[in-house]
Amino acid sequence: MSRPAGTLAQTLRDVNPFIQARRGDGTLLLDYLDGHRILGDPTALAMAADAMAFQIPTEADHVGGEAVAGSGLALAVSLAALNRGRLLPARTLRQHPKEHGVVGFLSTAVPPASTFALVDDVAGTGAALERSTLRLRALGHHVVGAWVVVDRRNGAAERLARLGVPLTALLTIDELRTVGSHLEKA
Repeated sequence: MSRPAGTLAQTLRDVNPFIQARRGDGTLLLDYLDGHRILGDPTALAMAADAMAFQIPTEADHVGGEAVAGSGLALAVSLAALNRGRLLPARTLRQHPKEHGVVGFLSTAVPPASTFALVDDVAGTGAALERSTLRLRALGHHVVGAWVVVDRRNGAAERLARLGVPLTALLTIDELRTVGSHLEKA
């Protein structure tokens, strides 16, 4: 059995999502936020997905996330919505169009002029969410908003605001860093 569910922030902190990682330029980051560690923990994933499913407005008829992290989270949000009695199908948004099977950027066909809620594990600059928004719009769909587990506060909210897409973060990186800090000082 998993640990008892506490607040989302404490649960995320308990999975120890900060790791050492190298950037593309070789710079060592001592406290890189790894969203995959968050989504890989069943309790954290379930809590985040349930919180998102509760927040996504009823006008959204699909939840979508870019492969890889976003698509897994979209599936979890879809299941959490179903547990709440709401049908909210999940769709994977591909980074590159597929040329066989179901072709294009979407993993499966959707009705014309569908309304999407976008989800992802973390938001940094917002490039992935912007890319997904622009691709969905080019296909004739609407994006009602974007939801992330953690906002790194690197400009994603501002970038999406320029597209008229509100960004909702369950937590900011600063909030995540300070969770439990009062316990660490004791």
